[in-house]
Amino acid sequence: MALALSIAGSMLDANRQIEIHQLQSQLLQDQSTYAEQVGTLTVMSAPSQVATKAGALHLVDPVSVTQVPSTSLDAALPLPKFSGYAPVTSRTNR
Repeated sequence: MALALSIAGSMLDANRQIEIHQLQSQLLQDQSTYAEQVGTLTVMSAPSQVATKAGALHLVDPVSVTQVPSTSLDAALPLPKFSGYAPVTSRTNR
């Protein structure tokens, strides 16, 4: 009886060790996948990549910047006045 209990205990312990090994292998695989994804996203968010994408979307540095004067929040603001015009370009034709 003692021998049977000892063998059953050893088998149970071996099964647990196999499960732990499988879980560790899965964890390493998931960590590797995560690291690859982080690397890919890091490259995509690099300043040079962002600048390239912005240029492709015609997002460029402004030619001039106009300081807007401060005003009371209680006062109604007049409508803005534009000088010149901007050509209308369809988003699908850019």
